Amino acid sequence: MNKASGIFLILLLMIATGFFPAFPQKLEETRTVKIFGRVTDFKGQAIEGATVELKDSRFSDVARTNSGPDGRYSLVIPKGHYMALTAVKGYQVRSLEYWAWNVPADRDIEIDPRFDRLEVYALNAWRPQGAYASYQIYFRPMSLVKTAATVMKAGGMEGLNKLPLIDISPDLEAGDIEVKVDGERVDVLRVNKVREASGPAQDMFAYLIQVSLPKAAAVGDWIVFDVILSDRDTGEKGEGRLYFPRPQSR
Repeated sequence: MNKASGIFLILLLMIATGFFPAFPQKLEETRTVKIFGRVTDFKGQAIEGATVELKDSRFSDVARTNSGPDGRYSLVIPKGHYMALTAVKGYQVRSLEYWAWNVPADRDIEIDPRFDRLEVYALNAWRPQGAYASYQIYFRPMSLVKTAATVMKAGGMEGLNKLPLIDISPDLEAGDIEVKVDGERVDVLRVNKVREASGPAQDMFAYLIQVSLPKAAAVGDWIVFDVILSDRDTGEKGEGRLYFPRPQSR
């Protein structure tokens, strides 16, 4: 056996024993992941032609697509961490946006947007140190019905900047808010409607709510918060999602 044949035989043995794969993945396959899902309304009906966008930290579009006849969509994007994924159709005419915040695209991930006429914007959450075992969740909800009325009252969109208070939020009680943590429904313990500065001399309404911890054991690197809202006065609904890094135990 010559030297070249010997080297070839060693390589074959290394492949056979699993020392390294015979057919390594293409480089581009290891650098990209897929975000996929199905866009529906709150009755579970597929929404065709919804615009689905993935945004970076500057709110610029990284990728965009439209949902198909069955509501399904798919985005192939570079691995990374993204500010948000949005989905909407007929924006500010028939509906407002669905937002999934802080999207961890380090592997293929499924996100199934649902939207109507409420928007759950600026969703965030944390567990307060040294306090009752619970999560605090903050969000700024917007109602299409109240937005249209406020714009009309202000004499147009440009008139909104002159208002001391932009009142476009629904009036929510605990029964109007459903919260899921890692897919498990938790109790809404407290609901606080608060003012948030939207400019040097202008406010909007937001909500700070407190919810119980889930009973199921923690799994995975991320906590997934889903907040679903229903406005009993207008019949509007909305949903938003937040991915929150799970604290690592030591």
